[in-house]
Amino acid sequence: MKWFPLLVLQAILLVACSNHDETAVTQAAIDTYPKQTIELYVPASPGGQSDAGARVLARHISKYLDSDIVIVNQDTAGGALAFENVYRAKADGYKLLYYHQALHTSYAVGQYDYSALEMTPIGTFAGINQVFVTRADAPWDSLEELVEEARQHPYEILYGGQIGGTTHFMGEQLGQVADVDIKVLDVGGESDRMTALLGNQIDFVSTGIGNALNYIESGDFKALAVLSEERDELAPDIPTALEQGYDVQFPIIHTLYGPPNLPEEIIHKWNAAAEQLAEDEEYVQDLATTFQRHIQMDHNETLTFNQEELKKAEGIAFELFQED
Repeated sequence: MKWFPLLVLQAILLVACSNHDETAVTQAAIDTYPKQTIELYVPASPGGQSDAGARVLARHISKYLDSDIVIVNQDTAGGALAFENVYRAKADGYKLLYYHQALHTSYAVGQYDYSALEMTPIGTFAGINQVFVTRADAPWDSLEELVEEARQHPYEILYGGQIGGTTHFMGEQLGQVADVDIKVLDVGGESDRMTALLGNQIDFVSTGIGNALNYIESGDFKALAVLSEERDELAPDIPTALEQGYDVQFPIIHTLYGPPNLPEEIIHKWNAAAEQLAEDEEYVQDLATTFQRHIQMDHNETLTFNQEELKKAEGIAFELFQED
């Protein structure tokens, strides 16, 4: 199932060939890191959750690393090109990747050739809860009611996601946990999903808590469930899926990665800067304006987290392929 458009694949091969002959990072370069601008690759277009979190991080952690950080948005081939650009980069810490569990879900369905476990996890920085929402005029006022409808009418409830992405897996996980048949349609990214739901083309979607609250306030949508262990403090009246009997937990956690074999000293410098960042009230408040919260894990904690998240994604994908 692994695929890439031809032009993208050619570009990736050129990147790979040009970087395989890179010399090893010298100790002097490690000791003086960072001494030039750091590129933060985001496998998404500007304006979304990942881009917003990356820009807040770049603005504030640069104070503690004493370096400029620029955002490089590359959503080509579902973010595969951004992944490859960092994966093949020299392990000197100047090309890093900032993204969430879509790295695991895309790999689980064969859209990426490499697992995120082959990268060097530096740490996590921001998280945002996801919410199942439906139109305000929909006949269901809770996730329980929607699931019961799906049980009575298999494949008639339409869920909109982005195939291979986290939104796809959220819908699949609900179907698997509730043991009902929900039809998942590929309707694209965030704005496309909102348009499809408003246009009555699909029945429900998942979206970030901030976006959900905006549409709820406008009277267009109503919330069915938050996909986290506990209710979100921004929306304490919205019950979790877990409360309603369905263990669907899929908060988006943004993680920073370096190329394979990134030196420990560079990882430590980032983790030390992250410790200072966690105490920066201006950063925390800036992040909150994007409806995200600071979630700090160091290198070792992030490695364990990635292993668990990839295992979860592969489990959902396995069940999905079994159904096919």
